Amino acid sequence: MGRVKLEILPWATRAFGSSSSGRLVLREEVEEGETVQDLFVRLASRYQAFGEVAFDPAARRLTGQVTVIYNGRLLELAEGLETKLRDGDTLLLVPAFAGGAR
Repeated sequence: MGRVKLEILPWATRAFGSSSSGRLVLREEVEEGETVQDLFVRLASRYQAFGEVAFDPAARRLTGQVTVIYNGRLLELAEGLETKLRDGDTLLLVPAFAGGAR
């Protein structure tokens, strides 16, 4: 068993029941072999608004409103939601960016 750090930027802290206007840091226990998807399913069951803003637990996928940074790099550059979590890992939730040059 290990612990991962989940950092949430202020735009999404209310999805975790926080009234703080600053960054929220959660420390979550993870079992050996647990994936990012497993953690997000658990978080979505605990925090209903997280499921509405960031992760759809029924479809088991991100909503498109969030970008996940895993240990300093995009989660997609690892194994996506199937990335296995280890003790000491860090996940950062930031708003998804869209758009481009005009």
